[in-house]
Amino acid sequence: MVKTRKVASKSKSGKLARKSRSSKAPAKSRAGKRASKSKAGPVQPKSTNAMRLTFSYDGDDVKLVSQQRVEMMVPPSDPVGGFARQKGFWAELKSDKDKTLYRRVMHNPTRNDAEVFSDDPEQNISREPVPKRKGVFVVIVPDTDKGDTVTLSRSSPALKGTERGIRALASQPATEFVRFKLKK
Repeated sequence: MVKTRKVASKSKSGKLARKSRSSKAPAKSRAGKRASKSKAGPVQPKSTNAMRLTFSYDGDDVKLVSQQRVEMMVPPSDPVGGFARQKGFWAELKSDKDKTLYRRVMHNPTRNDAEVFSDDPEQNISREPVPKRKGVFVVIVPDTDKGDTVTLSRSSPALKGTERGIRALASQPATEFVRFKLKK
């Protein structure tokens, strides 16, 4: 098969001129490329069935405030296995047999410290404990018949700089700290 494409080049007078250039290309066409990609299997459409879970927290007390079915793209799952010693914060959707179906790693929405800026320009930004933590956060999970429970896991904070009382985040492997049964 001979392909012809237009190439822009400058002529001796300095003006742009269009030329046709022929090249012999392999007989494989774009359709052939598409056919070879389809051998990997059909592409599954992304689910748009999601469950929006709204949580509130007051200190370490976390409550599931609402559960709402929504039509939206669910963020991809993080690995559902092999994370037993990892640190951080995540939400998991579990089956009635306690099998993890979906896992989403996220920033800890119930932070126990905050950045503090000094009036003195010579001072660095520091982290200070927040004694009265309150707030709301949302987690999106797939809306599936197999989903039975949602769990939240986080790393246990350890004291860092005990003279100042600052608690470090993600200092220990994460463990489940709250579990909620979903409404069907």
